[in-house]
Amino acid sequence: MSINAIKDILLDRNKLIQISKIAFNSADTDNSGSIDENELGEILIKFATNFNREPPTKEEINEVMRHLNGDESGKITFNEFIFLIKDILYAMLEIK
Repeated sequence: MSINAIKDILLDRNKLIQISKIAFNSADTDNSGSIDENELGEILIKFATNFNREPPTKEEINEVMRHLNGDESGKITFNEFIFLIKDILYAMLEIK
């Protein structure tokens, strides 16, 4: 994904939601309608692998879960997930 495409997504809420839905549905492997800690770990590991980074530790995954899980349900809702996608897109801008 190009820098301009990433910036375009970050500036266009509809595009951000569209991309987030695709990613959320892919990450929600049990089709529960939410992302649990295992599914979150898989997302973060894939991201790290794709960008030649060290995979996150269990503690780092727990920290991300606590950061995103505003309602403290132990699961990430779609609205909470959008923040993760934004963070990943901003990280992609820094890496490129």
